[in-house]
Amino acid sequence: MNAVMEQEKDIIVRAFDKSSDNYWKTLIEIASETAIKQENVIRIVLSSGDFVQSSYREKDGLPLFTTRKAYKKNASFLDKIIGAFKNRID
Repeated sequence: MNAVMEQEKDIIVRAFDKSSDNYWKTLIEIASETAIKQENVIRIVLSSGDFVQSSYREKDGLPLFTTRKAYKKNASFLDKIIGAFKNRID
């Protein structure tokens, strides 16, 4: 990842750190909230180990993503236990 993409990744991670209530977001929501081009958001989120994808989807079928840190901070204990049994983050 080049320096610009690394800076954009930091912006995305900080945006997740600030949003405690709704920590699952679509790629479109991430791009909108951070003012980063959607193509760059896709590249960053899908290539970085800092982000995870939910096994659930938004109503319109779009995949949901969060940071590992936001998941650990916000997910309920029960969600974490179920995720461990499913061998998935959620």
